[in-house]
Amino acid sequence: MGFVKERLERLRASNGMAMAIVYATLMLDNMLLTAVVPVLPEYFFRQHLAEAPSNMSSLRHDPNTTETPPIPSTTSSTANVTIEPDSDCNMNQELAFLSDENLYIGILFASKPIVQIVANAAVGPISDYIGFDVPMFTGYVIMCFSAVLFAFGKNYSMLLVARAIQGIGSACASTAGMGMLADRYSDEEKRGRALGIALGGLAMGILIGPVFGSVVYELAGKEWVFLVLAIMALFLAVTQLSIYRLNVERRQPGEEGTSLATLLRDPYIVICACAIMLGNMCIGVLETGQPIWMMINMCAPKWALGVAFLPESVSYMLMTYVVALLCQSYPRWLICVIGLYFITAGCVGLPFATKLPELIVPGLVIGSAVGLVDTSMFPVMATLVDQRHKPVYGSVYAIADVAFCVAFIVGPLCAGLVVSTIGFEWLMWIVAMVTFLFTPLVFFLRKPTSQSEEKIPILYHAKNSDCENGDDVFHEAKNGSMVHSD
Repeated sequence: MGFVKERLERLRASNGMAMAIVYATLMLDNMLLTAVVPVLPEYFFRQHLAEAPSNMSSLRHDPNTTETPPIPSTTSSTANVTIEPDSDCNMNQELAFLSDENLYIGILFASKPIVQIVANAAVGPISDYIGFDVPMFTGYVIMCFSAVLFAFGKNYSMLLVARAIQGIGSACASTAGMGMLADRYSDEEKRGRALGIALGGLAMGILIGPVFGSVVYELAGKEWVFLVLAIMALFLAVTQLSIYRLNVERRQPGEEGTSLATLLRDPYIVICACAIMLGNMCIGVLETGQPIWMMINMCAPKWALGVAFLPESVSYMLMTYVVALLCQSYPRWLICVIGLYFITAGCVGLPFATKLPELIVPGLVIGSAVGLVDTSMFPVMATLVDQRHKPVYGSVYAIADVAFCVAFIVGPLCAGLVVSTIGFEWLMWIVAMVTFLFTPLVFFLRKPTSQSEEKIPILYHAKNSDCENGDDVFHEAKNGSMVHSD
């Protein structure tokens, strides 16, 4: 018994164990996020085909029925549908329904990050006040419940609720996990490496989520896709409860972190958050628009809808490890700039693909680019808190998570609302133009000032502008005179 207790104490104090748990947390969250991408568009389409010949019209006009179709359709030729549910092509006969489905899938995908943004407004400050254990455990329980609802939900409304509930679980688990790592690693280089490894879990979830979803859906049906994920969430909850025991670490008065509102007014943090948002907005657009675009233009089978995301996922995962090496020779702001320009190139090139193999090269470019942006900017946000605010990280990673969520709100909604008007191709090109125009702002991260430096009179600051870092700058005022920090 004593040996077990000693072992648990070692695990509790181990930074490696904390990193492993955060890695698994981000992987699970993003598996649940992306497993639906190849499953739900095809699932709703098959339901539509199965219901169309007999009862689609009656269900639409009967307000008392409980078996409403999951996605309303505006097509007027429902009664003449002749496609068999097992057909993998001939999608052009149902272009009207697929056009409508873009909108409803976009709303469903966006519901999770919308709820997650609201939840983060509370999770960040709570994590700063009571520690990270309770929010993480709560997140696992909620994600498990969400996955069960996904497994057994049959109609659009139930799946929409399941997606929204997942947003609360993600806010709890992901924000608290990233904040815990930033808190445990005070050295900037080690922190960047730890956060990069943890983001590898995010990449792994994105990598295997769509493939896992499409393959299991093909072999065993929708239920088992999400039951497996529910079991994974339950396992993480038990592991976290066994090791950390839901410790509550209330901070003393005066030790609270900088408020969320103050951090949101920091221009450097806002630039980091916008870079993360724009980098991931491309992925949000692809996840919603690409499967249906492939169904229409490539007659893609079910398995291909998930496999098509492999290039993005593999390259993202590899880049989370490459950036740790690049940062030894190049500054993180420059790596982010390169990533944003690569996203521009990938978004321009991808819509020209006409076959599945032609998606590989632009997919690799986009995945690598988003990996460059995320892995460089997440550590910078913690460094900015160290330099300019109180070093407590729950709130700043709530902002990072909000930026990530906004990308997966704007992306799916744009894909749903805009694709039917201007087409998937033009939407991708618009994303490329916005990213290209934003990128020069990242140059402001080249040499961020500390809060104390900003209080120095302008003429004095200009006189010392050739200093390379804050150690050689007068940054304390005492009795109205400057004091040099040697």
